[in-house]
Amino acid sequence: MKNCGKKWLLAFFLFLLLQPVFAQEFTHVISNSENWKDVYSSIHYSTLSGAGNDFLVSTAHGNLILNNLNKQNKIKVITSSKNPYVFNYPEMIKSKGFADATEVVVEDANLELITDLEDINSFIIVSDSYGYNAVAVIPYAVLTKSWVFLVNRLNVYDIDTILSKRDVKKVIIYGYVSREIRDTLAKYNPEIIDTGDKFKDNIEIVKKYLEIKPVKQVVLTNGEFIEKEIMSGGEPVLFTGRDNVPDQIGDYLKKSVVDDNITVGVLIGNELVGAATNIRRSTGMSVMVKFARGARAQAGGIEGVEGLDLFPLPTPTLKLLLQSVKYNRIGSQLEVTYKSESNVPVYFKGVITLIAGERIKIGDIDPVFIAPGDFKTVAYSVNVTATEKLVAEVYTLYGETPLALDRVLQERVDVSVVEVIDRCKIDIKGISYNKQKKSFAVKTKNTADVDCWVDVELKDVMIDNIKRTIGTEGSTKIARGKTKKIIISQELAEEDIEKNTFVELIAYYGEKEDSLVNVFKGKFELKIEAITILAYAIISLIAIIVILIVIILIIRRREKEEE
Repeated sequence: MKNCGKKWLLAFFLFLLLQPVFAQEFTHVISNSENWKDVYSSIHYSTLSGAGNDFLVSTAHGNLILNNLNKQNKIKVITSSKNPYVFNYPEMIKSKGFADATEVVVEDANLELITDLEDINSFIIVSDSYGYNAVAVIPYAVLTKSWVFLVNRLNVYDIDTILSKRDVKKVIIYGYVSREIRDTLAKYNPEIIDTGDKFKDNIEIVKKYLEIKPVKQVVLTNGEFIEKEIMSGGEPVLFTGRDNVPDQIGDYLKKSVVDDNITVGVLIGNELVGAATNIRRSTGMSVMVKFARGARAQAGGIEGVEGLDLFPLPTPTLKLLLQSVKYNRIGSQLEVTYKSESNVPVYFKGVITLIAGERIKIGDIDPVFIAPGDFKTVAYSVNVTATEKLVAEVYTLYGETPLALDRVLQERVDVSVVEVIDRCKIDIKGISYNKQKKSFAVKTKNTADVDCWVDVELKDVMIDNIKRTIGTEGSTKIARGKTKKIIISQELAEEDIEKNTFVELIAYYGEKEDSLVNVFKGKFELKIEAITILAYAIISLIAIIVILIVIILIIRRREKEEE
């Protein structure tokens, strides 16, 4: 009987020991979706569940990734209901001899998978418009066992419903989100990390990671793709920039190397080698480049390599072109014209070396704003005696914000010599903001005898407690002697309006649309218009109709009384 009792006791302990293994329904997750949000959420779900993961990047990839997986894996396929790469993928997996394969079909993995993670009570909110923000927070999310919600104005109410049913311990809102989203989630008392600059935000989340888990190695990337090591949470992710390392990142790394905090960087993707080289030279940090992996399909008996599995994220299109470089003898000006082919506003800061027998270096002190699809001419005063065979070497940094100049435009071009008098003159009569139209109106008069093109920007407008530059997308033509209101669309909340009693204006203008060589700067009081002239007209018309109806009723009543 004693031996029987011992056997039962031993069996009981074995049951307790093996229970987690039996309870684990899967050991590996594969994302089967063309939607980056599904891919991101599926990998994060697997990491928080303690499982391995992979993701498909094409239909052919579905068969390829299986060559590198242990057949003992129980695979859970998370498939998009709308955009899968492979149909009936679990059957393909089973046919390859794997222990088991199940499938979960999702419409929105980010909102649906969190329901399986019942013990998660910490959350990070990032906008689904900025994929790089999702990359920046993922190591901290893994470390703190936090779910990352990819928010927009439509799903924020679904997220609010999910949060309301949990014992929420911590919420972080990272990066820019709309005021509507912040207001909806304000009840959870979120910590907000939003400096208006993605590199500063990145440094802040890295610092929070290192406070919990000090490490000497970081992952270096540009935040434009998903990759397994980036998503693992083993090290914090630090953005390098694409071509140029922004000052704030470089300064942070220099300090870290000196303090012996971070000494090694693992660069993901060989297209960023230039930025990594700059980091190594300027900071002394050791940089390793991860650009390939062992081939999963043998060819000719030779063990080869293949590219990393990378899933692209939505990123703004940033492209700045050099349109022309001219030297205008009249006024002794070098006129450098840029063309933006970006889909977001861009800031640039150029250094131009003019070769005219001697080398003359000129450039921008502050970053210059350029709207999507717009031209921008920057004129530099420079006295050149010999104008034959002028050459300009242009080195211009540009990026999304004044401090995020992580891209480089570099060209050597011949300089054309012109003698042009631009006769344009303008006068700014005032600036107003219309609450109903949600837009600024810059009343501009052309005081010249020629037609003029005008491009307007408003500098350091306070929006959501952050100074932003906003402007027109393209130039506006104003006929000679005429006045026109130039409209800049931008929604302001009441608290924004209170903080923008005065606005700084910069107007570029000239006779040629692609060469606005004149600049007007000024500071103006902002006038507020509650309703439009059309609204006034409609109200007046309604009032007149009401008065007429009242008069008609009075007349009819009198007629009846006389009868």
